[in-house]
Amino acid sequence: MEHRAFLATIPLFAEPLDDEQLSFLAAQSRPALFRAHTRLMSQGSLGGSMFVIIKGEVSVNFVDEHGREQIVATLGPGEIVGEMSLFTGDRRTATVSAVSNVEAVEITKWSLERVFAKAPELVDTFAALLAERQAELSQLSGASASGARDAFLGQARKTFASPFGR
Repeated sequence: MEHRAFLATIPLFAEPLDDEQLSFLAAQSRPALFRAHTRLMSQGSLGGSMFVIIKGEVSVNFVDEHGREQIVATLGPGEIVGEMSLFTGDRRTATVSAVSNVEAVEITKWSLERVFAKAPELVDTFAALLAERQAELSQLSGASASGARDAFLGQARKTFASPFGR
């Protein structure tokens, strides 16, 4: 499937982006293939991109401060991984591994910065998703999730605002 057509099926991109912005984002994205049982990303590493899953399934695992590994989620087609680190500039909060062979679209920070210059409301949309995912991780680790949306929104704006003087 062509990247633009696929991204147009993802509400996170399709709702706030116009046709031109969606086409630009698709043109800047890259195909990514992962074999079953390989890692897409590791907890604690830096992240400059996120992945939208086209085919296959991934497992999202979190290791808490006591060294216990927990499965946070299993994600499939149409779902996104790696967005938290990309938006906050923080290290990856989980390890993501391919359960099966995975075909994905990779979206980099560089391409999102250009889209956000024209569609800053997308930052708010992503902040809501990030807050939801952070709340899940916080619940597993026993940390407080209060204020997560506002914290992510502030961090995302800070991370993506510098190139555009916002």
